[in-house]
Amino acid sequence: MSAVLIITGICMISVVISYAAFRRGSARSADDYFVAGSSLGYFVLIFSLLSSFLSAFSMFGMSSLGYRTGFGALFVLCVNLVPLGFLWYFMHRKTFILGRSRKWVSMGAPFGERYGNGMRVLIPVVTILASIPYLVAQIQGIGLMLEAMSEAIIPYKMGLLFVPAFIAVYLIMGGMKGAAWVNTVQGIFFSVMVFVLFFTVMMKNGGFGPTMDLVYERHPELFQLGAKGGKVWSYPMVFGFAAAMCLGSVCFPQPYMHAYSSRSAKGFKAMVVSFGGLCMILVICTTLVGIASTIIIPGLKGVQADKVYGLVATAVLPNWLAALAVAGGFTAAMSTVNGLVFGNATNVSNDLYKLLRPSATSGELVTVARLAVGGIMIICVILAWNPNTPVAELSVIAFGMVAVTIFPLWGAYFWKRATRHAAIASTLAGVGMNLTFFAIGGKSMVLFPQASLLQLNGFLMSLVVAGIVFVVGSLITQPGDIENKSLAIFFHSALTRQRSHERTDASGGVYATAEER
Repeated sequence: MSAVLIITGICMISVVISYAAFRRGSARSADDYFVAGSSLGYFVLIFSLLSSFLSAFSMFGMSSLGYRTGFGALFVLCVNLVPLGFLWYFMHRKTFILGRSRKWVSMGAPFGERYGNGMRVLIPVVTILASIPYLVAQIQGIGLMLEAMSEAIIPYKMGLLFVPAFIAVYLIMGGMKGAAWVNTVQGIFFSVMVFVLFFTVMMKNGGFGPTMDLVYERHPELFQLGAKGGKVWSYPMVFGFAAAMCLGSVCFPQPYMHAYSSRSAKGFKAMVVSFGGLCMILVICTTLVGIASTIIIPGLKGVQADKVYGLVATAVLPNWLAALAVAGGFTAAMSTVNGLVFGNATNVSNDLYKLLRPSATSGELVTVARLAVGGIMIICVILAWNPNTPVAELSVIAFGMVAVTIFPLWGAYFWKRATRHAAIASTLAGVGMNLTFFAIGGKSMVLFPQASLLQLNGFLMSLVVAGIVFVVGSLITQPGDIENKSLAIFFHSALTRQRSHERTDASGGVYATAEER
């Protein structure tokens, strides 16, 4: 029960931090609620973004994936995380510059200005659909670990209600600024606990080398690519998983919200450059913990393997330290839930509700966002009620679905010929194919290479089709008035200048530049 008491304490402290951060030094306006008044500095940006992606997937899911499938999971991380910082900067530099100038606070804002209201509505809807499996994965992980660590005193379904209730409270109270500060504190905590657990697990059998030797003796298949007849970590599977995670990371709400919230261009650059390296180190540790756990906690199958992170902590650490290690995993799940739920709630308020009610006041938009936080959380708890898909697979499905929006995003920022018709058709085609593959063949068809799809998985085939539809559609349709008018903003000459510090023109112009300090 010590883990439960620690987790309860963390939840209560998170509520206090969130509320204090929101109240501190601000006018508590809608801008402050949605994007922290564009006031977040280097340290908070880096750890807030890190925490918003390092989730139950990274702690429980990757240790489970390593436990079940072996070293191939590390190849996914290398292909995914190495290029991610560059891709984030390349894609979201304009999000930062234009977001500051145009007062954007939501994901739909750049799509709406570039393609019109059709895309402004479609993007939030797609993002919510993609976010739900990812959020369900986090909440599912929370419930499973509470059940395991309390020795079933707190059953799975009660655990589903426990932590999400606290998350909803501190999001409703603190907004983006509160979420960012909570993420920062939680990020530091779970990073420390990951290292503690990693080194303790490896020392259990004499160090990293001897531990891996023991694993190889008992489970040589965990060291193979293309094991089980080519079904586990074949090259198409590695590339499919990695592409979904990398492109999905660019397209989820977190990078948009953090770009809007950054105090400076230097802070934005530090955030995107630091993320990949820090994330890779931490997730490699959790994956190796899962692989090493096959000789400490043998015999876990399917969804039950999601408990291995907590079970191995209990096996190798004193009770109080095991409780802290598991609490670190919980804080990772909590920070991702709050980032993703808040991003979607912001989209609902500013992209959907505001279009239905253009005269809505700032206070009204904040109220709608707060209601959306509660609504999204309730839906995800209901869907997580009966778990049947492991956390890692749920997360990759979510990343793959949202990744198809990469083409309209690229076209908005870098291709003058892009049209709204192509953007809408591409998004609908990609999402529709993902949903169709999942309905026909379940998670296997979406995640694993299929002979009927030229040895691609369902996500990659959907991505290829979405890209073709976007390019061909843009070439055969003519840009309308909205697209032509948007070129003056999205392709302004100031955006091509190097080493510039971007700020909003006080006189109300598009933007102005000054030499970066």
